[in-house]
Amino acid sequence: MARMLLDETTSTAPATTRRQWLRAGTRMAMAATALGIAMAGSGCGFKLRQGYDMAFKTIQLTGFAGNSPMAAELARALEASGVQVVDSTLAATQAASSATVPSSHIVFEAVLDKRDMVVSTTTAYGQIRDMTVRNTLRFMVKRGDGSTLLPATDLIMTRDVTYNEKDALAKQDEFASLHRAMQSDIVNQLLRRLAAIRPDQLNPPMEPTPPAVVHAPSAPSAPAAAASR
Repeated sequence: MARMLLDETTSTAPATTRRQWLRAGTRMAMAATALGIAMAGSGCGFKLRQGYDMAFKTIQLTGFAGNSPMAAELARALEASGVQVVDSTLAATQAASSATVPSSHIVFEAVLDKRDMVVSTTTAYGQIRDMTVRNTLRFMVKRGDGSTLLPATDLIMTRDVTYNEKDALAKQDEFASLHRAMQSDIVNQLLRRLAAIRPDQLNPPMEPTPPAVVHAPSAPSAPAAAASR
């Protein structure tokens, strides 16, 4: 069985700015809106995704590559939920007009943002029969003070696709479409997890108070005890 055919990792390039992500996200949102209008006209009951109620007000996206479509779609979805996507913790502090990092700010760190395709089955002659298309996102969420709010978590989406070398060009378009669909599924899962964060969880954990040390009086030494008799 063959192994990796294509491996596209998008978490190693320098991070882009919030404006670039939102610009790319706007283009995708416009396409989704046009699709929604067309489908609504046909009476299929399609509804555009609504925003979520988030306990935090600002978020910083880090670890993504500058060309990450995942970051673009996530940034757009967060803005639609009323969350401001900022470039740094300092920007969040300034947006809150605070002297310290507000508790309503969190940092979303992408540890791994990858798309790949794996050959799953081959024929007896070594020709590719089926492939697995896969999107992987490993992330963690931190509070503004750097403490961990959500530990490192993997979100993996896969789709199995039949493959024919005669239709290689058409299959590439199909693979790209599957990647986009799985990316949207991952973003939906992320929004639900972020919406589950409670306001009290945004406060930094309190450091445990060390127990008080009580010094008991020492016993008299043996010569002193004898002298007292």
